Amino acid sequence: MFLSKSKYLALEEKYNQLKAENQGLSEALEQLQLENSDLKEQVEDDNADIHKFEHGLLACSIDCILQVEGVRENVLESFNHFENESQSIQQINQLFDVSSAALSTIVDGMQSLTGNMEDMNENISGLNDMASNINTFVATISQISDQTNLLALNAAIEAARAGDAGRGFSVVADEVRSLANSTNSSASEVAELVNKIIKTTNESVDSVSVIRGSNEELAQGITKLNADYSSIIACCNTMKHTIEAASATSFIQAIKLDHIVWKGEVYAVAFGILDKSVDSFADHTMCRFGKWYHDTGKQKYSNLSAFKKLNEPHKAVHRNGIEALNFYKANEKEQAMRHFKAMEQASNEVMSYLDEIAATIN
Repeated sequence: MFLSKSKYLALEEKYNQLKAENQGLSEALEQLQLENSDLKEQVEDDNADIHKFEHGLLACSIDCILQVEGVRENVLESFNHFENESQSIQQINQLFDVSSAALSTIVDGMQSLTGNMEDMNENISGLNDMASNINTFVATISQISDQTNLLALNAAIEAARAGDAGRGFSVVADEVRSLANSTNSSASEVAELVNKIIKTTNESVDSVSVIRGSNEELAQGITKLNADYSSIIACCNTMKHTIEAASATSFIQAIKLDHIVWKGEVYAVAFGILDKSVDSFADHTMCRFGKWYHDTGKQKYSNLSAFKKLNEPHKAVHRNGIEALNFYKANEKEQAMRHFKAMEQASNEVMSYLDEIAATIN
């Protein structure tokens, strides 16, 4: 069957048209493939830039965490300073206690001395009364002596009148008068001596009264000084407790920073920022936190509920951190991430319990 020439020309024209369209489509496809290749390269470059940026940002974040170590050392230094101040105040308290005990002993001695002085005052007053009685007796003796002297004089007069018959009586009268004069003289001397004793006794009573008054004033002053010491001791105790609380709080903050630094080193090793073997990471008993927990912390806070709960999550932090690194080194990323998350969960519990302990201390 033969085509007419007109149909043949029409088909040829259609063919040329389709061929031209196909050529255009091929060129367009080639252009699209070229553009697609450029876009693919751009996306790959963008992804590389994003990955590089994220990795750099993560590295900076880990560096930031590791810088906490410097802050930790400063906090630990503050803790040591507080601890030294607390010990100094403890020594001051002991010194005040010794001084206060010495003052109390002095006050007791002075009070005893005051009592003895009161007894002495009473004894001296009694001696004064006895001297007054002696003086009265001496006055009576002097009076009797005067009367005896007068009687002896009268007897001598009567003996003189009697002449030779009264001569012997006259001698007796002279002896009696001489004895009366001697007695009167002795009585006067005794009276003078007793008056001196009374004067000296009165002066002693006055001196004892003055000494007792001074002793009482001194005792009152020492009692007030002792009360002031007690106030100072109370203030020192308050300061000591405040410093102890600040010291304990500072150490707990240092422990928390230790904890953060330890985790930061785990992440730094995982991302290749820190060259440290997994075996070199301390377990939960050998880090500063663990040593504190099983020693000083146990002695001071073992009665606290939060302290009792603290050991298990702390152990979990170390265990999961080390396991995460082992899985990461084995290229088991999913298992590593599971342990990283478990480490962070346990870490949150540790921080919560430490905050609870710090709140109880304060």
